[in-house]
Amino acid sequence: MLTAVPTYFRHTDGGIYALTCFGKHTEDASNVVVYRHVWPFEPDTWVRPASEWLSRFKHIPEAEVIKALKGDREAAQAAITAAKAKRRAAAASQ
Repeated sequence: MLTAVPTYFRHTDGGIYALTCFGKHTEDASNVVVYRHVWPFEPDTWVRPASEWLSRFKHIPEAEVIKALKGDREAAQAAITAAKAKRRAAAASQ
């Protein structure tokens, strides 16, 4: 497994994540990205196909993460929840 230095990314819906490492899927050996949720919901670790990563996440500098962590957590959660619902509704209508 190739490891990566934690690097911060913002999901298209607005959440902030730290990329922790790359790996292989057990079923088909496809590349996956292992990442950790940083803000504004509870921390958790996620795995996603690498083929989806660049279309959903944008690299952000650590200064942007520090600024976000000082923000209103509940407002950020509400904004992300609304963005997620809007994105899913748009995808369902296609």
